Amino acid sequence: MKILTRYILAEFLTPFILSLAGFSVLILIIQVFNDIKIILEFKPGFLLTFKYFILQIPELLVKIIPIAILMAVLFSLSRLSKNSELIAMRAGGVSISMAAIPLFFTGVAVCGFTIFLNEAVVPKTAMMVRHAKVVEIQHQPEQTASLTRQNISMIGKANQVYHIGTYDGAGKTMADILILEFDKESHLKSRLDAKSARYDQGRWIFFNGYLRAFDGSDAEISAQAFDRLPLDLPEAPSDFLKEQKEPQELGLVELTAYIRQLKANGSDYHKELVELHKKIAVPFGCVILAILGVPWGWTMGKFSGIVFSFGICLMVAFFYIGGMEVGHQLGDSGVLSPFISMWIMNIIFGIVGPWLLILKNR
Repeated sequence: MKILTRYILAEFLTPFILSLAGFSVLILIIQVFNDIKIILEFKPGFLLTFKYFILQIPELLVKIIPIAILMAVLFSLSRLSKNSELIAMRAGGVSISMAAIPLFFTGVAVCGFTIFLNEAVVPKTAMMVRHAKVVEIQHQPEQTASLTRQNISMIGKANQVYHIGTYDGAGKTMADILILEFDKESHLKSRLDAKSARYDQGRWIFFNGYLRAFDGSDAEISAQAFDRLPLDLPEAPSDFLKEQKEPQELGLVELTAYIRQLKANGSDYHKELVELHKKIAVPFGCVILAILGVPWGWTMGKFSGIVFSFGICLMVAFFYIGGMEVGHQLGDSGVLSPFISMWIMNIIFGIVGPWLLILKNR
């Protein structure tokens, strides 16, 4: 690693860590005000309240890491400019592109870390946050209070997808049933259609339906009508009363498999696809904003400093994060395609950043 690269990265690292901590505290304070009504109403203890907000930090970090990178790039380069070190670099033949390369690859590395955080940590903490809010703070049962549920769609324990029109938990019966079973490569193995089912002596008994089998190419190889069909399924009656995972509580692999299964049986999956694009688009913002910050930080001159850098970050955060949230809503409602809804801000800033870099490099 060249001396200049190490020096730029060393200048970048400290403001990045401080920015990450500062923005985390700022957004956590905003989150406290958003949930203050629940806290005042149910009056949980200090430890439970602390746990509830601390568990939200991983998801908040994913949102603010790109902005923290922009802040670190702006502050580190503006500091070099203020100390006339950028002038010395220019005199030594260092172009703006050469200074951008280590920051670009740092953005790529942080992007990879953010994807890992989004995959391995955020889904688990999101479930823990929901449990803490609903069960521990609001004192609601983890399963629905009503023993009757309508229009259930859920992923089974053995790679099945259940679609159930009506479920009666008291009688342990269900009606209008579709069960799709997939192999590890997400190929359809079997399809069960039944008018009704009853749980009896540890197994589900299905009535009046068809059981179809498929080969590895999703071609039907057999179809059997039945009046009564007992099956050993891993799902107990209580499993159909539990609240199902939200898309944000699924990792990339789980969410991709779920979308494939929904697509295979013709179900609507555009909200899940929006969430999938979000899980990739938001971390990729680390690379986009790292590039965007280089030409701005390089030419700050007398406007260098933490206040000016913070002001630019707030402006970018308003447009970038706000645009992401608006895109998310438009994607969920079907106004925009899932790809456009979550990538439009990256596309816009991804064009502006390199364009400014080329202009400043002339």
